[in-house]
Amino acid sequence: MIECGMCGHSFTKDEGAACRSGCPVAGGCGMVTCPACGFEFPPESKLVTLITNLLRRPAREPAR
Repeated sequence: MIECGMCGHSFTKDEGAACRSGCPVAGGCGMVTCPACGFEFPPESKLVTLITNLLRRPAREPAR
């Protein structure tokens, strides 16, 4: 899931892949467009995604 930094709407990569028709590099820039507010932003890097996923993991309970 991708979260829009402008409005907070969560959406899938497929929903955010639509490029605006007036864009001179339509379909080739890789920008993500929020389907709710239209805000365009670059996709999150794989390194940032990996670190975010590691930090969001629930802590394991200590062994007894």
